[in-house]
Order: sequence, then C-alpha cells, then structure tokens
Amino acid sequence: MILYIICNMDSEIGILLGESAPCNINQLLESIFWKEKKLAPKANKLLKHIREWSRTQKPYTTDEWSRYCAKNNISQSSYHNMLKRLRKAKMIEKRYNKHNKKHELHLTDGFSELMFKQGNLWESFLRE
Repeated sequence: MILYIICNMDSEIGILLGESAPCNINQLLESIFWKEKKLAPKANKLLKHIREWSRTQKPYTTDEWSRYCAKNNISQSSYHNMLKRLRKAKMIEKRYNKHNKKHELHLTDGFSELMFKQGNLWESFLRE
C-alpha cells in the first residue's frame, strides 16, 4: 500500500507502507524512494553528509552539488531527484544564509512531525 502524505497544497509524497514499520533509516528511505530503491542508500549518504556539515560552522551549501556528485559518482538528475523527494518528505529544507549570501541545506524534524500528527489522528479515531 502507498501512503500519500500531503505536506501542503503543492507538495505530496508517496511512501510505500509494508506490513511492519521500517527497522532502520535505510528501510525508511527505501519506502520513500520506492520507485527507485537504488537512490535510498545514496540519499542516506547525502543526509549523513548534510548532518556532518551542519555540525560545523560552515553548513552544506547548494552550490556545492557538482563537487558532491563528482565525489560520489551521482548524476545531476539523481542528485536533484533525491533533494526533491527529501524536501517533499520534510527531511531537509533549503535556507538562505544572508551572511554568506548562499542557500544551505539543513536536516529538519518536519518528517517526524508529520508522522506524529498522523499517528495522533489515528489514535483519536480509535478512541472515538
């Protein structure tokens, strides 16, 4: 079964639901990248890369995409496809840094908030 999560009026993402919950981040990403499962490990690597950069004083900027693609042997279209799905899933967001005058990618808790709200809706329904 595919669960479509509507993030806002212009953004939805399909997540493949299995018979049990994912056990790790790889399985979670496979459910998000169900159309192209080969992108799931690459997305995991990108998320870890963004997380590591965010722990420094210089977060990962969007203009570094070509170096990242070359270093990790990823095509430009695969890279942008990963970004699009991760943004739609509310796992990452792009922020403008006025000081550096560059866009940066950051991990967010938006995905967990969406899942929490949906879980609460179901819990409310069960208790009616």
